[in-house]
Amino acid sequence: MFPAMKLGRAISLSIATVAALPQSIYADQPVYLSLNDYYAYSEGEGDEVTTRAVESTEVGSPQQGYVAPQVVPENFAYAPVAQPAVVAAEKPAKPKKKEDLQAAMKDAYKGVFYANNFSYLDDPSYDGPMFFGDSLKGMANGKLDIGGEYRTRFHHENNHRGLGLTGLDDEFWLTRLRLFTNYRITKNIRFYGEYLYADSAGESLAPRPIEENRGEAQNLFVDFKLIDNGSSKVTARVGRQELLLGAQRLVSPLDWANTRRTFDGYRMTYGSSDIDLDLFYTNPVARVAATGGTNRWDSADDNQQFYGAYATRKGLEIGSIDAYYLGYDNQTANFSYHTIGSRLAGSGDFFLYELEGGVQFGSNGNGTGHGAGFMTAGLGHKMTVGSGAKKWTPTLWAWYDYASGGDATFVAPGDDGFHHYFPLAHKYNGFMDLFGRRNLNDVNLQFISPIGSRVNFLLWYHYFFLDQATTPYSVVMTPFNAANTAGSKDLGHEIDTLFTINLNPRNSLLIGYSFFNSGDYYRTTTGVPTSADADFFYCQYQSQF
Repeated sequence: MFPAMKLGRAISLSIATVAALPQSIYADQPVYLSLNDYYAYSEGEGDEVTTRAVESTEVGSPQQGYVAPQVVPENFAYAPVAQPAVVAAEKPAKPKKKEDLQAAMKDAYKGVFYANNFSYLDDPSYDGPMFFGDSLKGMANGKLDIGGEYRTRFHHENNHRGLGLTGLDDEFWLTRLRLFTNYRITKNIRFYGEYLYADSAGESLAPRPIEENRGEAQNLFVDFKLIDNGSSKVTARVGRQELLLGAQRLVSPLDWANTRRTFDGYRMTYGSSDIDLDLFYTNPVARVAATGGTNRWDSADDNQQFYGAYATRKGLEIGSIDAYYLGYDNQTANFSYHTIGSRLAGSGDFFLYELEGGVQFGSNGNGTGHGAGFMTAGLGHKMTVGSGAKKWTPTLWAWYDYASGGDATFVAPGDDGFHHYFPLAHKYNGFMDLFGRRNLNDVNLQFISPIGSRVNFLLWYHYFFLDQATTPYSVVMTPFNAANTAGSKDLGHEIDTLFTINLNPRNSLLIGYSFFNSGDYYRTTTGVPTSADADFFYCQYQSQF
């Protein structure tokens, strides 16, 4: 270690090489090293001394050699030494590469905004694009982030306005504004608040409950960091919060909905490099219908309790594994359900794969015992055609979704069929949202392809049929035709097409079209409103700031 002449702050320099150094080193005489040498550079005074290790290949230039340090601050000089000390430390980590920072920029906005990460803006190595709203991140000495999202979407719905194949048509616009504030009060306490305004316009029929909410506290909580030792972290949360767990088949904020879903309650999370654990006890927030000018803020439904534990094991050779217990008590509908499930997702040399399933037990709305289950299995392959600028990388998946149904003696939201809890149903069982994950079989094929650098194309085919010859259920778990048993289990076929156009990392367009060819169930079952086919066109613009 070089003893330093203190002309300002103390600086020390050590070099992992046996080459002799010049007799004196001044600000205009940097030390050049050979390839793959290292230096440790410290500056500061007293308790404020900080040290970082840098590989010599990362500074200087091939023409000049490799310099340590590349830039010596003015007013500093080093006393001469005969020979440097050897740095007894393992090879230091390299700084973030430019592509890592670009990836962090593109992934800054998460499925729940309280998990957003704008730390890439604090990295001096970041030289990527800046967007509207970036100046509102890291304010108050890095403690405060302010931002949001604006979204507008047009719907043309033919034969399926409402829930299921209703025979009703409509056209309308949905708009949504989200504004968030994330304030890190101390290193162990943070406050997060998020406001949501959702509205619809132009419709001929009454809007769905998920389409309007004229002003709402979507998230409003305080986090307390109980443990943070560098390798693991434990955090407690109290207040209103969205929940997003796993692949969102059972627990999701439901971003497709204009209003999004949220809960009031308590949460404890543990996180490390290989294990995540989430414990929670909540009450779902009941949406007040925004009709007749109503804009009253929503409150938790004390007659419903949703709670559980969700664990994820990451970094395994086969992928990641989730294991969970989820409980849902509903005093209004008089049922209590408990689900134990697991999920595996990963990839091999040739295939992509995902498997999720669970068993559900408890008591039904009529007092009988509840026994149900669900299962999803998917096998995919990402192809590579061509090379270089002409390389094409489409992905093909084959899926099977199953959710058990109950018998015909009791058909209601609390019957013996599987209950899908609070899912992102739109993502999995058809974009037209005709069916919920209950009394349902869904055999489907999915094709995903990039078109250039900014456009992705998705084509998804579904064949739906009932598990039990009773009735299909809506995405809110209500029976479609409770009074009559099914004349056929054949529900029909759906084809979904979707173009996702990324204008830039903060602005995007969606253009989608779906068609449903009704099956024999609608032609042979008494009491259904129509047996006609249906189609759905929509386009959406979204901007995050």
